[in-house]
Amino acid sequence: MNTTKTKTNQSSLRRLIQRAQAVAFNHTAQLILITLLSVTTAAAQARSVRPRANRSFQTMTVNLYVGGGTGRVLALAPSDPGYITNLVATVTGIYYEIAASQPVVRLQRVADEIAARHPDIVSVQEASLIRVQSPGDLVLGGTTRATNVVFDYLQILVDSLATRGVYYAVVASTDELDVELPMLNLQTGSIDDARLTDRDAILVRTDLPRGELLVRHPRSGNFTNIIRLPSVGLSVPRGWCSVDVILRGQVFRYICTHLEEETAPQLQILQAKELLEGPARSNLPVIIGGDFNSDPLHRDGSLAYDVFAAHFKDAWTLVHPADFAGGLTWGHDEFLADPSTAFDRRIDLVFFRGGRFTAWQAEVRDLTLDRTRPPLWASDHAAVVVTFAPRGSRH
Repeated sequence: MNTTKTKTNQSSLRRLIQRAQAVAFNHTAQLILITLLSVTTAAAQARSVRPRANRSFQTMTVNLYVGGGTGRVLALAPSDPGYITNLVATVTGIYYEIAASQPVVRLQRVADEIAARHPDIVSVQEASLIRVQSPGDLVLGGTTRATNVVFDYLQILVDSLATRGVYYAVVASTDELDVELPMLNLQTGSIDDARLTDRDAILVRTDLPRGELLVRHPRSGNFTNIIRLPSVGLSVPRGWCSVDVILRGQVFRYICTHLEEETAPQLQILQAKELLEGPARSNLPVIIGGDFNSDPLHRDGSLAYDVFAAHFKDAWTLVHPADFAGGLTWGHDEFLADPSTAFDRRIDLVFFRGGRFTAWQAEVRDLTLDRTRPPLWASDHAAVVVTFAPRGSRH
């Protein structure tokens, strides 16, 4: 055996093994480094696109839309000799228009959106309660109040959420319009009474860890300044409801409201001032979510937005300073049937003031239904979703 050659071969083999080990080590080190860099980069990107999850919170405001043009009743002239006949015909048309809007189907879509977002607090307007009495009294207002529930929008929504495995409770609500009027029952031919109770409400999650979300001091009220029609004994109350909230270390008052329509701009301003001088006058930070019926660019002719903007920050404007004219939330047609009718104003808003938090995200969600026949949307309004985070979390 050639000893020198054998030693040379062994030495070469050792060098090959060492080289292979070095390559393998370097390759492994590179993989580890790449992995660490990827994780670090992902973490940095996550910090740049979302606040600390354990301190942020989210709210949604959405007008559920009754489903019909109830304002047509107010347009009737009580001095007309045919007023009662016209009233019965108008109420009948509105009632069956609401039924045709398929409230249960529409509210399922709202429940889908809430379940997908899982906001901590939800502010809802036009959470209608529709009841009938058969036969009716044919008396304005009815001598016996209708109690047979046809649609309870609030209960349908809460139950629909529960079937999706997300759980909410109504912690504050207010009754606004509560009117009972005669209508023709097209199935029986009798004159029935139809009763519409308009409500606003605040819902909060009930599935959070104990102590993470606490609410107290529920309150509600109606504005003094409202539309009144003494000639027929009708009025159109508007109002608000509120709770004080402790949520992930943040303490604030949360208010849901629904102001009068833009057709009464001076009344809107008076209601805005009532809200500011009433429930919003607090030493606590305040968040107000609702249907303000007032556009920041005055595209609806009203100025109530300016009253709030003088005292509060508008979440959409803060998050989207270059898109002040955007974020449109209202404009689908009355029948939810015309796909060519686009949103033309922003009236669903979230205002806030004070606190150790700020608006970090704000988005508008058009509640479209995946269908070709009306209703094409869950509401004539879009939902507005705002995420709040501790100050300094935004990048």
